Amino acid sequence: MLELKNVTISHNGATLVDHLSFCAEKGEITTICGPSGCGKTTLIRAMMGFHPVDKGFITVNGELLTPLSAPAFRKFMAYVPQDLSFPVDTVAELANMPFTLQANSTIAISRESITEQWKNLALDNSLYDKLANEISGGERQRVIIASLSLLNKPIVIVDEPTSALDQESSKLVANFLHRLAQKGSAVIVVTHNPDFYSDKKITWTLQ
Repeated sequence: MLELKNVTISHNGATLVDHLSFCAEKGEITTICGPSGCGKTTLIRAMMGFHPVDKGFITVNGELLTPLSAPAFRKFMAYVPQDLSFPVDTVAELANMPFTLQANSTIAISRESITEQWKNLALDNSLYDKLANEISGGERQRVIIASLSLLNKPIVIVDEPTSALDQESSKLVANFLHRLAQKGSAVIVVTHNPDFYSDKKITWTLQ
């Protein structure tokens, strides 16, 4: 699905990723694990075509990712960034934001379809009527991840999905992402936690 072959990436003159190879397949969770500042987010940007690779190459469904092909490939990707400080006033706007993008504008959604996903993430339906600044960072993460599941994208990339969560909420998010993989998505999780998803098939650690 998404493959990196001997990829080297630098930023501001420093090599962050050196000859990294892996393939994120449908139905699997690939964990990219490493400490803060090691290049995880830069690697995500490269996988989405926003940052160039110095050596090697990245392919999506066997086709080369280039500056020209990247916009088309990004239509097959769902991405949840670590920074969720989006310019929205309400939780409803936050939950619906992914569907306002042109690539997702044809997806039929409703309050009911969104909050149905919330049940699996221990989010109360009443949050939908709150202001965005009235909910916690962990709740914001879960709101966005829940909406992500309705996009039905073959590639799902999530940056630090449990950074603001307690252990119990982290477990709920883990199970939720497992189900996305089981439905056929290639799920890529970036985390600084070396124990996160340690039971999955593919784990890459950036040094």
